[in-house]
Amino acid sequence: MKYYFLFLLLLFYINPLYAVDSDIALDKAPINIYDIQSIKRGAKIFATTCMACHTMIYLRYNKIAQASGVRYDKMPLHITQWPNGIKPPDLSLEADIHGPDWIYTYLHSFYLDPARPTGFNNLLVPNTAMMNMLVPFQGQQIIASDLNIMQKYSDAPLQWYDVLELQRKGSLTPKQFDDMVTDIVNFLTYAANPYQAFQWKLGYYVLGFLVILFILMYLLKRNYWQDIKKE
Repeated sequence: MKYYFLFLLLLFYINPLYAVDSDIALDKAPINIYDIQSIKRGAKIFATTCMACHTMIYLRYNKIAQASGVRYDKMPLHITQWPNGIKPPDLSLEADIHGPDWIYTYLHSFYLDPARPTGFNNLLVPNTAMMNMLVPFQGQQIIASDLNIMQKYSDAPLQWYDVLELQRKGSLTPKQFDDMVTDIVNFLTYAANPYQAFQWKLGYYVLGFLVILFILMYLLKRNYWQDIKKE
């Protein structure tokens, strides 16, 4: 059993889709787990764009996912032939594996690279096997012409927007694309833990109950000790 888990761990790290991360800094994902409308928009984008390759089997019974089109019967479960022989992973727990900031930065960091089979590469995951499905919306990015100068005089790791520049516009403005990616990341964060917002809300009630209980126990203790001292 121990060697089986070691094998799975090794397999995960040598998967080209999860190549060794670069030194690019992670951008902060402006997600809000309480924004249900954003989660629904992200689910619809996932259903129409991402689900062409990726599955989300752990969310198959979720009402928000089903209403948005993320349904088990529509997932690419029976496809056996994938480009370059690499099967795209299930994204149910992607936000738990890498975190929202990593996903947000990754989806922004594709750039033109004719040397790659897909025609694109990624700053955060060099030589990624994933196709750039968002290029019609974001547009085509290239490595900035003054990158070497920025690297020379920069002490901190560069952000993706320091390294890349937009060569050809997509159907969305940069602000609209940022909002689109935020919705996708918000949905993936929700998918990893659909009850997170409820758990946070319940946690406040539990803490409030414990505070009230502590006060009552303290007052009860004082009352007991008053009777003991009288005796």
